[in-house]
Amino acid sequence: MAILVSCRAPRLRAPDLLAAATGVWVCVTLLWAADLDAAIRMAYLYGAACAMFIAVRHVVRTRAAFFAVGYAFLAGCVCTALKLINNPIPNSLKARDSVMDFSIRYGVEGVNYNYTAYSLAAGVALAGVLILLGPSTKVERLCIIAAAAVLFWGVLLTGTRGALIAILVGATYLLLSTVAVRLARALAVVIVPIVLIAVPLGFYRVLSSEMLWLDGAFAGRETGDLSGRLYIWPYALSSWAESPLLGIGPGMLTATGDLGVGAHDLLLSLGNDLGLVGVVLYAGMLTFALAGPFRHASPVCSRVAGVLLVSQTPIWLTGHWEVSPVCFVALALVSVAPVALRPPTTHSGRTTVPRPTAQALVAGEHVTGHPGHGLLETGAQRHRPHRGKQLP
Repeated sequence: MAILVSCRAPRLRAPDLLAAATGVWVCVTLLWAADLDAAIRMAYLYGAACAMFIAVRHVVRTRAAFFAVGYAFLAGCVCTALKLINNPIPNSLKARDSVMDFSIRYGVEGVNYNYTAYSLAAGVALAGVLILLGPSTKVERLCIIAAAAVLFWGVLLTGTRGALIAILVGATYLLLSTVAVRLARALAVVIVPIVLIAVPLGFYRVLSSEMLWLDGAFAGRETGDLSGRLYIWPYALSSWAESPLLGIGPGMLTATGDLGVGAHDLLLSLGNDLGLVGVVLYAGMLTFALAGPFRHASPVCSRVAGVLLVSQTPIWLTGHWEVSPVCFVALALVSVAPVALRPPTTHSGRTTVPRPTAQALVAGEHVTGHPGHGLLETGAQRHRPHRGKQLP
């Protein structure tokens, strides 16, 4: 559909190739999955997410396309939030005593509470991205802010701690990047990967007191073990150790494991599903997708990439978000954020036009004002008759 809509052939870059390679490797891992039916269902989710990532990157080549997809993304999130607000499905017959009483959770019928919250949190992050890239009008800016407020209220209703922390750390990063761009960029590029790798591999034991404090910071949701994650992570790590290179197959930890639950962590989920090979491919896709914005000359692109990366980290650490099309659409948009930068303007508000260099003028090239010609014409082209007037 992306190819048909755009009417152009695919132009695959490193992130696209790595996403496609991840999808192919998922299919290969089906060969040793113990429960083929369950593995196929999970493999479909992986493939759909990777395909969505490639499709969005293919379609979005201009600023207008970026904001069109971004606004569609926000519209979907807002519709979900309004459905949650107007018809909340509680997990208890009791009502909340206060807004911050997270023991009572509300969700959308037939949808996991956490998945709903993670999607709305991703919408808040994308709203911040759109604000950074500068909407064309004040009305658009106000609508984005209003949408973010609705999404935040929806996250509060779900009572999902990971999503709330994601919004808070994303907002903190956004504020930090306004006063210290380089420091914020360094934190995102260096600290986030270390956290994503070190915590599930055992560093959570060093931070056990801090994590338990965080667990008790949400009224009504304190469990003393991060809702079982302190027991799940070592089990998932030992399961991955049984087949470190190839993994045990997509979704097999849940389908055939003794605990019957997933790893609730990005690295451990990928390790069990796809092995070290899949981890490298998936990590490579994330790295190359965000490398462009982080390395771009404009600090806006770096801030955009940082907001998404930092805000998704709590979700990747504690939830199942590895096959979410919502996450992959947001990631794809951020990966092409440079196309959405505003063109440079003069003090009068007019868009600036590149001027020919001195070398070009010495070489006998000149500028034409004809819309059908390029800005510069070579010596062979200048003898062609045309209606455009030559500029001095």
